[in-house]
Amino acid sequence: MSIIAMFVFFIEAARMGRRDRVYPMALWMTALWWPHDGSYLLRFDKWFHGYHHWFMELFWFAIVVTFLAESTFAVQTVLYGRDELSPGRSMPVHALRVGGALACGVISWSLLKGAFADDLYLISFMGTLMWGGPSGSALLMRHPDGKGQSVLEWVAFTVMAVMYSIASIFLFGGGFFHSLWYVLICLVSIVWSSVHLVQIWRTSAAFSSSRKLDKYLRMRRKSESEASSVRPVPA
Repeated sequence: MSIIAMFVFFIEAARMGRRDRVYPMALWMTALWWPHDGSYLLRFDKWFHGYHHWFMELFWFAIVVTFLAESTFAVQTVLYGRDELSPGRSMPVHALRVGGALACGVISWSLLKGAFADDLYLISFMGTLMWGGPSGSALLMRHPDGKGQSVLEWVAFTVMAVMYSIASIFLFGGGFFHSLWYVLICLVSIVWSSVHLVQIWRTSAAFSSSRKLDKYLRMRRKSESEASSVRPVPA
């Protein structure tokens, strides 16, 4: 369930970026996720020949999708984000700045990875997941109308946060996964994404990247608004 929700979130975000012609993920978030997932893919031999465990192998295939989506986010940031992120700069300069942010992400992640006692990426997955909510909030501050985000996208993210939290706490064994700080990371991820989902619902953001579903939601919101505006006539 968590992997399916992850697919929906990443694919929906990329589709919303193309639909609304905006970058759908904060640049610092892309710079964090892109090297994290890319380094996981580069360790192919470790997962399939070293550990040879179905969970790590399944995640490798899942991360292929997320890495492609994150690469799409980076391209969309170059194509659609110049006016906001590099005002007055040429497109080549803007692209260079985006590439520099990704390079800083690669260097930072390499340094952090070397300091982590997390060979299986089990802790870092939750750590990167925690920052998804703040990324959405940062975009909402720039686009209060919810442009580039959808309700479906954040429903999927909230489901992913809930399901991965449950799996890691109850299935990954004791130790760190039962510690106060790890449980707090899980709670922050779930609460922030849930609150952000409510905020997106209250904007004019699309229900999904599908225009048919978006039209349905707008009609529903209109009918709910009209119903709430009707006041009973005093007797």
